Amino acid sequence: MMSEPGEGAWRGVVPLLQVGDLTETLDYYREVLGFTMDFVWPDEDAPKWAMASRPGVSFMFTVDLGTSSSPFIAEKGNGVVFYIVTDDLDAVYDELLDKGAIIAQEMVAYGDRRQFSVADPNGYVITFSEAFVS
Repeated sequence: MMSEPGEGAWRGVVPLLQVGDLTETLDYYREVLGFTMDFVWPDEDAPKWAMASRPGVSFMFTVDLGTSSSPFIAEKGNGVVFYIVTDDLDAVYDELLDKGAIIAQEMVAYGDRRQFSVADPNGYVITFSEAFVS
């Protein structure tokens, strides 16, 4: 019988997003969303894969690999929402609004928790939220 993994066995999740125009996507994540490019392969002039991060959040990107014949593969961005929990939602909202982020959902409250959403040029949605209260 296999043993259960110990604490720390899972260290996080880093989504890999297929995008239509990698240069445009990297510019948006860098200039508008404030991400730092950790790695771009093979180079910035002709990127095929990249990793970008802000403290506590990372995304990987690759050029669109084409459609799949598998029925469970959705179009880019369709039904995909990434939640990022923040301690200062208003500051994040102001920062992204000032930089020209694509606002997909204005600030809204769900009970005691507020959130807003931005979209990227590929249709992926990132929702910024106050902490979930259990």
